[in-house]
Amino acid sequence: MIRAFASGMWIHVVQFSRNPFDLTGVVIWPIVYASIAYYLLDSKDNPRLLLAASLGASVMLMWSLVVIGSSNALENQRWLGTLELLVAAPVPFAAVIAPITVASGVVGGYALVATLAWGTLLFDVPLVIVHPLAFALAVPCCVLAIGMLGLVMASTFVLYRAAFSLGIALQYPVWIATGLLVPLSVLPTFVGRIGWFLGPYWGYRAIREAALGPSPWPAIGMCLVVSATYLVVGTACLRAFVHVARSRGTLKLT
Repeated sequence: MIRAFASGMWIHVVQFSRNPFDLTGVVIWPIVYASIAYYLLDSKDNPRLLLAASLGASVMLMWSLVVIGSSNALENQRWLGTLELLVAAPVPFAAVIAPITVASGVVGGYALVATLAWGTLLFDVPLVIVHPLAFALAVPCCVLAIGMLGLVMASTFVLYRAAFSLGIALQYPVWIATGLLVPLSVLPTFVGRIGWFLGPYWGYRAIREAALGPSPWPAIGMCLVVSATYLVVGTACLRAFVHVARSRGTLKLT
């Protein structure tokens, strides 16, 4: 299982580095997201707020890459006729899909570097990390939480043939519910409570509190808890949805 997961991670990271569409998104989107956030906030006298905006923009891109990358990868597998082979392989299907979602989050880690560098060089955002050790741990925990939520979402792509369109549609609801696009304080209370069940919410809190304070350890712990929960739920959903798709004969595209 470990070997299959590591091999899948490496293969999909290499595929990301060769795909012009993914490369364009990885290079341009962090700069666009961060710039929009800086100009909307217009808080030159509040560098902490600008740094938080940089971190939020990077988490937004991580989620976009995970949900779009995994949906696009599954859609490509269906087009190439290899989805049936992956389902029939002796390795559990979750061990095939999870590397795709986690690798997308790992590639999205570039967004964190890009947004911080862009903010520091162009907008004079001071890069001061309050808890450096916790920050170094919070970033992979954020990637893991977002990747495992992507595993749950990817399970629906097995049933839904227009996976790429569904992946694009799932970006904005998560951005809103986790407070990445709109502050939760201006939204109804129930929207913030939905965010408690979403990995990007805890991932963003972990890296933001590691950078700005207070203690990030509760949020880091919640990242691990929701990641384990997503793994269990995603594996169960994949088994159920694959069984339904095989019984209906809908795995193949044509």
